[in-house]
Amino acid sequence: MSPTRAVGPLDKRRKVKRCLACAHRRIKCEGGSPCVYCTRKKTACVQQQQTNNKVVFVQQSHLPGKPDTRGRLTNVVKRNQATCFLDAFVDFIQHNAFTMGFPFIIWDLLPLISTSPVLHQAVMAVGALHANRNNVERASVEVKVAAMRSYHMSMVALQECLGDKNVVQRDDVLWATFFLGLFELLSEHSGEGWVKHMLYGTSKMLQLVGPSGCKSSLRRAFYDLFRVLEASRSLLYNEETILSQQCWLQLHVCSDSDITTRWEPMEEITSLMIQASAFSLRARSLIKIVPELDRYTDASITILATEGLEIQATIYNWHTEALLRLSQGCFDGYIDLSLLYYHALLIFLSGNFDYFPYWNNIPAPVLCPMDVSDHLSAILELAEQILSQYKIPGVMLFFPLTVAGSRARDPAQRSQIVSLLDRVFRTGFLVANRVKIGIQDRWVKRDEVAS
Repeated sequence: MSPTRAVGPLDKRRKVKRCLACAHRRIKCEGGSPCVYCTRKKTACVQQQQTNNKVVFVQQSHLPGKPDTRGRLTNVVKRNQATCFLDAFVDFIQHNAFTMGFPFIIWDLLPLISTSPVLHQAVMAVGALHANRNNVERASVEVKVAAMRSYHMSMVALQECLGDKNVVQRDDVLWATFFLGLFELLSEHSGEGWVKHMLYGTSKMLQLVGPSGCKSSLRRAFYDLFRVLEASRSLLYNEETILSQQCWLQLHVCSDSDITTRWEPMEEITSLMIQASAFSLRARSLIKIVPELDRYTDASITILATEGLEIQATIYNWHTEALLRLSQGCFDGYIDLSLLYYHALLIFLSGNFDYFPYWNNIPAPVLCPMDVSDHLSAILELAEQILSQYKIPGVMLFFPLTVAGSRARDPAQRSQIVSLLDRVFRTGFLVANRVKIGIQDRWVKRDEVAS
């Protein structure tokens, strides 16, 4: 039988607190430290802060006829603010499942949060912002100020950490860069801070540590999260990504070989997104160096069309596998998300060819207008379904909605795209407004040319 906590009239039992993990799960915490639950889960047993139970004598005076408001003071702050923000952070994580395993990383992060200033303040910033928007704290202005204060404190701590020669080995710094970027997605309209942290922060750290440094469970969880977000970013901004480098592609191949029986639709479609992004950048660079008049006959242009057809065939093969799995009863939000990316990828790939006349007379992965319309309708239907039924954050829809916006000409479809982005904006991702404005500007320019 496992040992139990001491109980008696003089043991100050009010000071006996559950650990953070047991408190969050609302279960009995027993077995000392580490407790039985944390021992079974093989996680660090982090104790809550103890409250001061000493007796305090205060002078009391009350004027007759005057309303006594002093009793209300005890209700102003019922919980420690940091605990409140941490709870709000956990709530945010559980309601924004960037990946299937993302909601469960909190238990691995708790020990780091309690010991790392840079990660602690980044978490407090996200938690305070989420608490403010959900009215967890009544003093909304003060909470917003607290969020910005924690953000700036984390940024200062991050700058200090960057002077550490072993910084690339620190999980707390790696996760802090992500949560700082996430805070910027939630608080900025431009999205520039997010791009800066993802491109110049997180990706640079991963590049320095290399694929061999991403094999621990916490690093692997981070890599899976970074991979899908970075693939979307590279497509959305038409920029290079370290994920297209051979060493990172090899890491994914090796990981896939360890799991041969489970189908991972998001893993495979993300690989196709990275492949399509790299191909698009290479195709544009190659076209620029070929003289205009030679592009109709140059062999390299024909080779690009062939490579594009091969990528398109791979995407179609993935879809065939997906339909087979769906017929066997495999349903979840991430299958819908991967299908959403499937439809967007085909339109994106076609866009590398159907805007130019060089491939009019040779086979190329160009979609006919009817196919484009079908894929666009599928994107809007799946996006609506994901936002309504699942806890997948709307920021994951920016790439497919941007692709849909690039082809939408029907007023009803345009209105639906704007409505979907407004819903994402209302969930707290302010950068959705920037995406919407960019799409609307494109519509204005296209309509002016058409008229």
